[in-house]
Amino acid sequence: MAIRTSPSRSLPGNPLGGVLRHLDARSRIAGRTRTTGLTFEQEAPPAEAPRVRAPAWPAAAVLTTGEDGRARWAFPAPYGAAPAVSAVAVDPAPGEDDRTVLVALEEVTTWCVVVRVWRTRGRRGTGVAEPAGAGVRVHVTALDVGPVY
Repeated sequence: MAIRTSPSRSLPGNPLGGVLRHLDARSRIAGRTRTTGLTFEQEAPPAEAPRVRAPAWPAAAVLTTGEDGRARWAFPAPYGAAPAVSAVAVDPAPGEDDRTVLVALEEVTTWCVVVRVWRTRGRRGTGVAEPAGAGVRVHVTALDVGPVY
């Protein structure tokens, strides 16, 4: 049965209810799929499968920014390739004004990482971003992802 009007007009007095009912009906139709009965077998792995090294536990550190908002961390041991790095800043004064603290990874090498913390403030029309300055703590983790095959 075809509906000639929009879903919002299906339930008089309740436009959202008609839209939700329409979405519910469409999701039930999309769930029905046809299958041909054909199955595809996976290819057998090669005789000499590449060995994948199990990733080691992540290295972690808590850094404190300098006057320019940057912090540098030298890893405990150098990695074979650039590791996957995650950084989260902890705002020293949360709730003050309407500012946000952000972290940017500036440099990731096999032996160190450099992060820079920015503080943003909302302003009419445009926002303002400036280096956060000294004393902001940054939680950094690095994980060796190993070679990519």
